[in-house]
Amino acid sequence: MSSFPRTSIVPYIVEQLSASELARHAFNVFLITGRQPVVGRLVYRALELNPRHPAALRYLSDFLNAPGTEPFSAVVLEYALSPAVGLDKAAHAQLNKLRFFDMWTWGYARHKSGRTQLQQDDFADQSAFDIDGAGYCALFDRVLVPAGSLHAAFTAAHTLCGAMSGLLAHPQLGAKAGLNEALHPEQFIKTNAYDAWLKSHTMKLDALEEEREKLGVLPTL
Repeated sequence: MSSFPRTSIVPYIVEQLSASELARHAFNVFLITGRQPVVGRLVYRALELNPRHPAALRYLSDFLNAPGTEPFSAVVLEYALSPAVGLDKAAHAQLNKLRFFDMWTWGYARHKSGRTQLQQDDFADQSAFDIDGAGYCALFDRVLVPAGSLHAAFTAAHTLCGAMSGLLAHPQLGAKAGLNEALHPEQFIKTNAYDAWLKSHTMKLDALEEEREKLGVLPTL
């Protein structure tokens, strides 16, 4: 049985899913099948419903944490941790830990011991690391500066997610639209595929939810 909270009407199509349910499905897909376009679709829709949803923000950052789009991933974390979003203490602490881990994977935090193979416990003491704060700031400034504000930078990252997952398209450039076009979200339109996906059944997503439950893995947020 799914662990999703249900009302008297059980959702059977994507359009009926809440932001929390969409985020949970995104976690399941990422866990079991890896970074797939459907992860981007689920996260995009969740944040469309609730742009301050902590799990959806985390999974958007994860989805964009790939070669070439790391600055957008970083911007999402900075937005999520900003006072404007107002995460509770537990969610804020988790995303702050994720930001530090990502800084390490991106090369902006180095353990003072010189070791490059670290265990989870090694990240508990951040004072044991040399931090390249200026380098990290330069990373997310690639999006923040041209966007003009942190909220606009987040909107650009959200737009990029929608475009990468086929929910949004640039009417003039189509598939040739580059990363810079995401800085102008007003230029994108929703695709017919978006409407069709919203009307699609959740059976495959529900099957992955059951598979995750059998594995005994809990969502991170």
